[in-house]
Amino acid sequence: MKRTILALIALSGLLLLIGCDPFGSSKTMCYITGTIYSDSAMTIPAEGISVELLVDPDSSAFVSQTVLTNTSGVFFMEVQFYPSLPSEESGTGYSMPSSEKAGLVAHYGSSFYIYKTLQDGFIVSPGDTLLVWPISLFSFGGGS
Repeated sequence: MKRTILALIALSGLLLLIGCDPFGSSKTMCYITGTIYSDSAMTIPAEGISVELLVDPDSSAFVSQTVLTNTSGVFFMEVQFYPSLPSEESGTGYSMPSSEKAGLVAHYGSSFYIYKTLQDGFIVSPGDTLLVWPISLFSFGGGS
């Protein structure tokens, strides 16, 4: 009887630990979204445009990613923040970054539109949603 109760308590504790995943929750993620249009009047959505998140290669807060716009011309990124390793001064424990700088660029063939470069990038924080301004393919440059 004691073994059964002990086993149930251990199983309950294990289930509690499995259900408490701090990574992948809304408190460790940031979201970036926007819309791209095919026409200058911004009435026709542009599908299949790639949008790239630019990240400092020395940063370990989150990783670069590329997404495509959907049939509505909307792109949506889920940016997972990762804890940083403890510094030599602090000794132990991981810490979540409070914010990080990121650039954003959209690509269409050989043309592109830079929302922000990495140097003057957006400051994003876990739990935030960044809604960038709508753009048209006519705003793209750099192509032939």
